[in-house]
Amino acid sequence: MDKQKIYVDMDGTLMKWNPEASLEEVTSKGYFRNLAAEANVCKAIRKIIATSEYEVFILSSVFVDDHSIEEKKQSLNYYLPEITEDHMIFVPYGESKSNFLNSRRKTDVLIDDFSENLHKWHGIAIKMYNGINGRHGTWTGYSVYNRMEPEYLAKQIIAIAASAA
Repeated sequence: MDKQKIYVDMDGTLMKWNPEASLEEVTSKGYFRNLAAEANVCKAIRKIIATSEYEVFILSSVFVDDHSIEEKKQSLNYYLPEITEDHMIFVPYGESKSNFLNSRRKTDVLIDDFSENLHKWHGIAIKMYNGINGRHGTWTGYSVYNRMEPEYLAKQIIAIAASAA
C-alpha cells in the first residue's frame, strides 16, 4: 500500500517570508536562496520523515525564470537534505497546486500558509500560521503554528493526517 503523502509549501511555511519585500526584490536572483528557514517547521518535517510512515514532498510555487527553482533546491538541500529532488515539485505562480499534481487522493495533506491554496486543495488542508498571515479569517479548517515546538508540531500534523487516512 502507498504511504500517505504530505505536501509542504516553502515560502511562509518552511522558509521565513518577508511581507515587505517588493516584487522586484522577490523576483531578483538570490532572494529565495537567502531566505532563512523556519527552524521549528524544518525540524518537525524532519521528524515526520524519520517516522517512515509518510511520503513527504515539497510543493512550492515559483516564478518562471532562470533561477527560482534552482535557488529553492539549494535552500532545501541545505535545510532539509532528507528531501530528494524527486520529492520537490515546483508549480508556476498562479496555477493551482492541487491541479498541478498527476495523482490526487483525498488523504493527501497540504501544509501551506496561503488560504487560497488550501481552499483549492483536494485532500486534507492544514494552514501554517506564521505571524504575518491569517488576518482576514478566511480559513476555518485545520491549523498549526510555526512557533510550536518541533515535536508537538510534528505530532499535530501526524494526528491531522491520521484522522483522514
